[in-house]
Amino acid sequence: MNKRSKRIKHEFNDTIKAILWAGFFAIIIRTFMIEPFHIPSDSMIPNLFVGDHLFVSKFSYGYSRQSFPFSLPLVKNRIFETEPEIGDVIVFKKIKGHADNYIKRLIGKPGDKIQMKNGILHINGTPLKREFVEKFYIINLPYKLRTSNSLTINTINNQVLTVIDTKKLYLNGRLLKDDQYTIAYKKGKNFEGEAIELNKYKQTLPNGKEIEILEISDSEPADNTQEYIVPEDHFFMMGDNRDMSEDSRFLNEVGYIHKRDLIGKAKIIFFSHNNSVNLLEFWKYLKPIRYERLLKKIK
Repeated sequence: MNKRSKRIKHEFNDTIKAILWAGFFAIIIRTFMIEPFHIPSDSMIPNLFVGDHLFVSKFSYGYSRQSFPFSLPLVKNRIFETEPEIGDVIVFKKIKGHADNYIKRLIGKPGDKIQMKNGILHINGTPLKREFVEKFYIINLPYKLRTSNSLTINTINNQVLTVIDTKKLYLNGRLLKDDQYTIAYKKGKNFEGEAIELNKYKQTLPNGKEIEILEISDSEPADNTQEYIVPEDHFFMMGDNRDMSEDSRFLNEVGYIHKRDLIGKAKIIFFSHNNSVNLLEFWKYLKPIRYERLLKKIK
């Protein structure tokens, strides 16, 4: 083998080693430090939007089998365990045989009594303080129109949406300014959009933490519930978009979350976009980015 062949072989071996080491360190970081997560649904609006990409701290609550790739059963329950706080936004593995990760807010710890009464959250028999902030609109549009600034919208109950609080109109998670849109829906022209009107509230949790939540009304199916008593080693999770969230209130679908199924605490939004650009349309990549949400700390 000549010198040139030896050099090529040496460089090839070095490249393979570099790739293997990079992969090894990526697995270590993802397992023990941080893991990326993207928001798949509207259940955490107004705090997290579809298209938000988060960093999740894997060391905040210690480590369990869910910390490892493919949920390898290397840990029985949790090691280096730290108890989460009420109000933490947590990524966890949904039970009942589902493989996907979910994200909700921690509302109840073991022994807590949780109940919804006429839309008001009660913890251990005490109704939580809830203050109205403003009207909030979720606008769902056809894919090809998600970057439009001049819109025609019809509400979910078939009323024409002509007057809106111009300071807080959200189009697929992007805050629109006063001069960026007009609402004048006419059936048969343009498109049939959908606007859901909600009420935004500031809610104060028992530990004093203030969060923003959304409610369509106080008479939706999950606004009046049984009293839930959180079992030992379990937690009670709820979405901030209360009437559009599948969470621990639905015992047959989600139910109580075991501490071993916690993956980590959501910390920061490192990237966000409004899903309006096809993957192949690379020349449009900068337009749908929600720059105002980049590096936003999750409360």
